[in-house]
Amino acid sequence: MGVLGAVHDSTVEQRLSQAYVIIAYGNGLGYHYSAIFAGLLISAYKGDASPIVIYTDRPELFRNYPFQIVPILPQQISDWSLEGRYWFRIKNRVMHDVLGRGFERVLYIDSDIAFTGNPDIDIGRVTPGRAVLFRSEGRANRSPKSHYRGLAGLPKDLFADDDLVLSPSAPLWSSAVMGLHRNMRASVECADRVIRGLFGKVDTHTLEQFALGVALAKDHQVVRSYGSFSIFSTSRTRAFARRRIFEFFQRNRAAPLDVQMAEAKRLSLRQPLGTRVIGRLLELKAGPDPDFATLS
Repeated sequence: MGVLGAVHDSTVEQRLSQAYVIIAYGNGLGYHYSAIFAGLLISAYKGDASPIVIYTDRPELFRNYPFQIVPILPQQISDWSLEGRYWFRIKNRVMHDVLGRGFERVLYIDSDIAFTGNPDIDIGRVTPGRAVLFRSEGRANRSPKSHYRGLAGLPKDLFADDDLVLSPSAPLWSSAVMGLHRNMRASVECADRVIRGLFGKVDTHTLEQFALGVALAKDHQVVRSYGSFSIFSTSRTRAFARRRIFEFFQRNRAAPLDVQMAEAKRLSLRQPLGTRVIGRLLELKAGPDPDFATLS
């Protein structure tokens, strides 16, 4: 395991053209082990030596894996999350930080998404003028109850310094996957100004997504991901995937890395269709995470 320092202290970072990025923080160890599992899959599928960079407040959990670690300190978590008021801003701050570390392009994935194919499909499409985001979820104001309808009542010059017009009908891009070029670092910073400017004025948890899509679209093309993933972002699918990941590490955490990578590729995190349908029909609640602390 390596620990990434400041840009000027690392010549290795500057020689590498691309990197994969995952974030894992907080008291829920399920997110950290999901991040390890996602990193194993990226390692198994990618065809080059590009590093996997993990931003985490629990670096000791990753000590047996060949990932590059950026420790997140408690004060950083507080600052980046606006003192805990908006946790999704951490994604923006991580992307701004990693794009300043000498990489030409980076591909971020949420810890509840696992590759099932070569991630180069997405990172290879990133250019100085083209960003890759997971998918468009339609117009921000597509729902009659959308909080983005309130944008029309905000001052027109709220973001005049950035020459931005925030339309309620702008596309809302999911940021579960983000492929960005280092030339887009200014756009990420612009998106952060939008987040901070709208926070408290637009009551929605998707501000980070909306802000990034708007800021990128100002100067760049934004296209959807073509990657192959296993996604477990809803409560029931996440609960099922976490149980499978827990069982995976129970069996394999002491195995050599190549064995863990091969076994990770064989493991399905997709809940059987019949189980999913029954869960929806009966409105079954997702169970708690397994006790990942027993794996440490």
